[in-house]
Amino acid sequence: MDDPTPDPSHHPVPTPPRRRALLFGSAHTGWRWPVAARSALAFGLPALSVLATGHQQQAMIVALGAFAVLYGEARAYRMRWRIVLIAGAGFLTAAALGAVIGDLWHATAGIIGVAALSVVALVASYVMVATRAGPPGMFFFVLVCAVATRMAAAGISVPVIVGYTALGVLSSVLVSMSPILRDARAPEKASLASALRAVDTYVEYRKNGQPSAAERHAAGAALHSAWATVHDAGLPAREPDSEIVRTLLAAHRQFIGIADAAPDVLDAPVPMTRPTVGQRLRRSLTIRSHAATTALRTLAAAVIAGGISVLVDLGRPDWAVITAVLVLNLGPDRIVGTVRALHRVGGTVVGLIVFAALHAIAPSDIVLVLVLMALMFLTDLFVVRNYGIAVVFITPLALLIGGALGGPILVPVRDRLIETLVGALVAVAAMWVIVPRAHRHDLRWNESKVLRVAADLIEILRTKPPADPVAMRLRRDLQFELVGNHLSGVAAYRDEPAWTREQWPRHAEIGRIGYDLLAQCWLTPAKRLLTDPDDLAGQIARMDASH
Repeated sequence: MDDPTPDPSHHPVPTPPRRRALLFGSAHTGWRWPVAARSALAFGLPALSVLATGHQQQAMIVALGAFAVLYGEARAYRMRWRIVLIAGAGFLTAAALGAVIGDLWHATAGIIGVAALSVVALVASYVMVATRAGPPGMFFFVLVCAVATRMAAAGISVPVIVGYTALGVLSSVLVSMSPILRDARAPEKASLASALRAVDTYVEYRKNGQPSAAERHAAGAALHSAWATVHDAGLPAREPDSEIVRTLLAAHRQFIGIADAAPDVLDAPVPMTRPTVGQRLRRSLTIRSHAATTALRTLAAAVIAGGISVLVDLGRPDWAVITAVLVLNLGPDRIVGTVRALHRVGGTVVGLIVFAALHAIAPSDIVLVLVLMALMFLTDLFVVRNYGIAVVFITPLALLIGGALGGPILVPVRDRLIETLVGALVAVAAMWVIVPRAHRHDLRWNESKVLRVAADLIEILRTKPPADPVAMRLRRDLQFELVGNHLSGVAAYRDEPAWTREQWPRHAEIGRIGYDLLAQCWLTPAKRLLTDPDDLAGQIARMDASH
């Protein structure tokens, strides 16, 4: 049986990508053709239907709810429609809030609008980061609120805005679920394939005696994600003997190094799913957490950027807020965030040129819907691969949905560019000035979470077997904390390499102890107690004392 524990010296500090690669490179995520097509269709199908009835303005409103389709991708179909509906409810709330503000306070919509957008950004940023929801993050909620405010200020009634936004949400649910007709298990298969690749890579490193701490984490995180997807599909409860569950169990045993273990060791329960949304939200209710810091920076940047725009009377303070939110979306570290700000400014310049060309063409109603479909398609196609390219399409998309085609163009384009610069600069300043050592606090907090959950698990395992329900929940929580611990370490190294390099041996050792504890749970027969809990308990205590 392979030794599941990498050599303690194999804890190299992660190699960060070069800044040139961050600025001009492309993430190796594959092309998202089906996902991009669904985002276009979720808007286009109902918008074209509404347009056929002669309601051009209402057709544009559908886009506010159609963004919900972006939030269900990669989730099992049994859960996907719920995620899209939850996101849709958020968009309906944001649209209703924006519409009420635009309807009631036309003259002071700038000041009140900035306040409303800032609140939406605060809540959305905390929820997205605390739950680790991933892309596309909070940006579209703020965009929907801003566009709804402008629509209402232009004379469209609140019920119309909310009603057609709801139509977009309904379309998103139907379009996001449409691939189930082709393969009802596609998300589970894709997640399983990712886990198998990560495990194979780690096992190969382990066999060759190469540094494997990072690969061990990557495999553990991929398995964690795959089990969450499988649980979302309900397979462990409804089809425990399905090929997907059996294959994933085999991969997990290979990861631990017990593929050829005795039957009583192999007779272990499947891992549990991710912690609940409520648990994840409560977990981050501390200023030391990444979610809290991100929410604080986002609120401050939104208020300051929007406030500056109002004070100098640029006309669209919401654009400055949107820019700041885009830069801070999902709480990037300072280097990645600064690169994202450059992407935002550069992409906006090109995007405004695209918008100017469309403004000159003045497309008819049906052509405008088709153009918006193309922009939504291209946005989703590039948003993960290269943010700067995606912004080229996000810029005209936001302007067109907001009804910016009519009237003169030079002043709006000039103001959009200035507001973009203001929002980007304020967002970068927020990352470097507000809680400047947040990466240190977050790293130590995540390490303490790993140690605390590991210590709690050890205490339970003194009297209960690893398969006990309480032990299983703690095993799930420990894996969740290990993923967060690794992410905080990578972010801290980008923000402050010299300091993180000094902390890295302890940081990596905490991760090793956590994974070793999980491995011991797998190595222990389901109905027996852990053989030597004192050894791991001592390691945990020593790490805790070394803080």
